[in-house]
Amino acid sequence: MIAPPSDNRFADARGVSLVELLIVVAMVSVLVGFALMQVAEARQDLARENAAVQLAAYLEKARLDSVRRHPTTAAQMAQVSILNASFYSVTIDGNWDGALDAPRVVSMPAGSNLQFNTPYPRTIYFNWRGRTVDAAGNSATPDFVSLTHSYGTSRIDLTPAGQPSLAGAPVSSPVVNSTAPAPSLRTTTQVP
Repeated sequence: MIAPPSDNRFADARGVSLVELLIVVAMVSVLVGFALMQVAEARQDLARENAAVQLAAYLEKARLDSVRRHPTTAAQMAQVSILNASFYSVTIDGNWDGALDAPRVVSMPAGSNLQFNTPYPRTIYFNWRGRTVDAAGNSATPDFVSLTHSYGTSRIDLTPAGQPSLAGAPVSSPVVNSTAPAPSLRTTTQVP
């Protein structure tokens, strides 16, 4: 006959105590909280970068609009105006009728706490060459616009030609003058 199983094999087995369970729950909640904070920071960074890209696109549209229309006075120039810490306006010829349309006011994304970190009100005018000028039409030194919140800053630089750049100030490369090679002509070619 076979002996019934004894309970000795379960004598050393222990369960999980309430203290151990609480420690594991506390560790998991700390890790989940840290992950949620990282996700929130990533969302804020993405909102800041998207707002910077949108502003850079409007700056480029205004520049190209002025190049296309060849304005002669500041009232005819396409422009981007930073109105306050959270709003800016874009004035371009969006319908291609040759005259500037009413300014389009753009706000920072809701809940992003984004602000311009620059003096305002400030208007960036673009002349017929696409370069930045002041209200009198005099050449203005290119500057930058920055968007900031508690997680960081995005900077939009304007090149001397008026082009917006999100990658930082453009690095100038030296121009090397070289003598072009003399053209080789066939011996049968006759030049009048």
